[in-house]
Amino acid sequence: MKLNNIYNEDCLDTMSNMPDNYVDLVVTSPPYNNWRNKRTQARKEDYWKRTNINYDNFSDKMTDDDYEQWQIKVLNEIYRILKPTGTLAYNHNVRIFNFECTSPLTWLLKSDLVYRQRITWDRGGMQAFNNVRFYRNEEDIYILGKNAKGFTWNKDQAKHMSVWKIIPERKNDHPAPFPKEIPDRLIKAFTNEGDLVYDPFMGSGTTAKMAIENNRNYIGSEISEKYYKQTL
Repeated sequence: MKLNNIYNEDCLDTMSNMPDNYVDLVVTSPPYNNWRNKRTQARKEDYWKRTNINYDNFSDKMTDDDYEQWQIKVLNEIYRILKPTGTLAYNHNVRIFNFECTSPLTWLLKSDLVYRQRITWDRGGMQAFNNVRFYRNEEDIYILGKNAKGFTWNKDQAKHMSVWKIIPERKNDHPAPFPKEIPDRLIKAFTNEGDLVYDPFMGSGTTAKMAIENNRNYIGSEISEKYYKQTL
């Protein structure tokens, strides 16, 4: 594998070329497959056309079963390429269908990875009315690895505690970009200088930029040629 390079391909193809126990940290946020989250529309197709997150050539419109199986496959490949001292930081959100919530833990706990912690990302925002629940202004960052202990951990980063109030990134053409503070904190917490950071859903390249700023190596995968070109 070529270090400090982003591959314009499916992440499963990239990881298939990585040896076992290769990566120190994976930081990522996969597509959420949230196309059915709104329930008040008579025709969900109408809602999809008006409000979907469109990832260029990836529609993010799978069945729930297909999405779960895909994510488990990706997670198990991440398990394989992670070093025993490595960490996966997996940003995702609760999904809602027929007013019932499904946590990402539904598929995370079916993978080979060990679940270590959840960080709450407080996205801020204004008060909003919801007919059936308290309005959500947070997402989750799940921390997993091959082992429950013995992983790389720079304890000075514990100062951030487990609730991170960070405003979402607004000045970016990508529909769901990371604010730079998230990968920056994770890289500082779970790696040392010269370590390797991988993002299987690189998007516009924020994880790579933070790896460079922190003197780490990186590899990325981005299936969209449009967003891949934004990282160059």
